[in-house]
Amino acid sequence: MPDIVTRRLRLRRFSRDDAPALARYRSDPCVARYQTWRSPIDRAEAEAVVAGYLRENPDGPGFFQYAIERKKRPGLIGDLHVETGTGRRQARVGITLAPDMRHRGYATEAMAAVADRLFATGAKRITATCDARNTASAKLLRRVGFEQRGREKQYLERRGIHADVLLFRMSEGQLRRPS
Repeated sequence: MPDIVTRRLRLRRFSRDDAPALARYRSDPCVARYQTWRSPIDRAEAEAVVAGYLRENPDGPGFFQYAIERKKRPGLIGDLHVETGTGRRQARVGITLAPDMRHRGYATEAMAAVADRLFATGAKRITATCDARNTASAKLLRRVGFEQRGREKQYLERRGIHADVLLFRMSEGQLRRPS
């Protein structure tokens, strides 16, 4: 699988060396707040998660988790999940960034690059969901070109709270690439 390289980022397969950084940002309460994983996670759990990512096939169908790093300062700063169906015509995406890497345009750059690759390899539609309380994620999805297609009331139960989920969809003509 070739890396996806953008102006400032490299999206690549995870390596075992990424486990400490993954444990660090996924254990941050601000990062885990709207996610489905249990937090905090220790290094051994992070190593097991990364070992699972190493078994994933980027050419799907199925799941693949990209490691996100900056080109000029390598090291894990986040991850981007892709799930493709049989025939790769439909995909689902989600992204997580370390808190100190937010508000720099990295999520927009990474999400647009992965969407571009998915469309180039045959995807006709990409979907995403986010907790309705996560306004930053909803803004990111809209910025990249996703349109909100629905809202599931009290769909998720996370940490004792029943939350609404926003449903997003994008076709190739809607993709907005960062300048």
